[in-house]
Amino acid sequence: MSRMLLLLVLGCGGDDGSKIGGPQGSGVGGNSPPSVPEIAITPSDPSGADNLVVEIVTPSSDPDGDVVEYVVVWSVDGEVMDRLTSLTLDTAFTHKGEVWTVEVSAFDGRLESESVTDSVSIENSLPSVDNIVVTPESPTVKDTLQCEFDDPVDLDNDEVMVTQSWAINGELVDAEGALESAHFVKHDEVECWVYAEDGTPDTEAFRSEPVTIANSLPTVVGCSLDNNAPADDDDVGVLFEGDVFQDADGDPEGYRFAWYLNDVLVSEAEQLSSSLTSVGDNVFVECTAWDGEDIGNMVRSGNGTISD
Repeated sequence: MSRMLLLLVLGCGGDDGSKIGGPQGSGVGGNSPPSVPEIAITPSDPSGADNLVVEIVTPSSDPDGDVVEYVVVWSVDGEVMDRLTSLTLDTAFTHKGEVWTVEVSAFDGRLESESVTDSVSIENSLPSVDNIVVTPESPTVKDTLQCEFDDPVDLDNDEVMVTQSWAINGELVDAEGALESAHFVKHDEVECWVYAEDGTPDTEAFRSEPVTIANSLPTVVGCSLDNNAPADDDDVGVLFEGDVFQDADGDPEGYRFAWYLNDVLVSEAEQLSSSLTSVGDNVFVECTAWDGEDIGNMVRSGNGTISD
């Protein structure tokens, strides 16, 4: 059996080579063995994702002040693994269902303490799914949402079943694959939930970052003056003919106005007051779609002329 000696300095010699740090006991040639250390394997409930680390809870001490080294022996299911002699056992060596035991003793160069052991069972390692992304990043109700994610990773090499669902405002909806716009409205928060199951019941979903359904910008098809030759004592209004306002969110129809006389902006009211006009003035209006939250496109009316 090969063993690795892990060095821990507990004392040092004087300039003449004599021991410093405590009286000599009645061991070999007057040497006393070091004390038995206390150990614990961490974590105490490891999975295949964890390294096994031997924690020296109470270090060994040597009554002679000698340098103490730890002798480490690992075994799995009762079989000694000669080449594994470190206080840390890498996760690459462990597998679900195995029982690993470590035996540790202290050695001062001549005498070895009694050994102590600790054991742990390797539990199931749950699969994981990374990089869950919902596209597009800033969707509106005009969009169909897609969910992309990496293949699941299972450190136990178990067969993994993957299912993908959608949650809107934290509540699961009955939809898989792409998410059609019929399921959401503006300002909803949408997440993609991915379940990776290796046979362990009640697994938690891996979730994407939420995306918020943005407001859809309204559009206006056209607008015109209600009178192309208004008298100078008449207010001028805007005429919308047919279904000229469109909004994918179903927001109420709304507009912002900009009135121009002789190419100069003079008003942003719904109507152009006759107090601002004079005979012969050239007049037109710009109509911008407004849904109460955002402005959409702008259209311009034809020109009119203020008459007598």
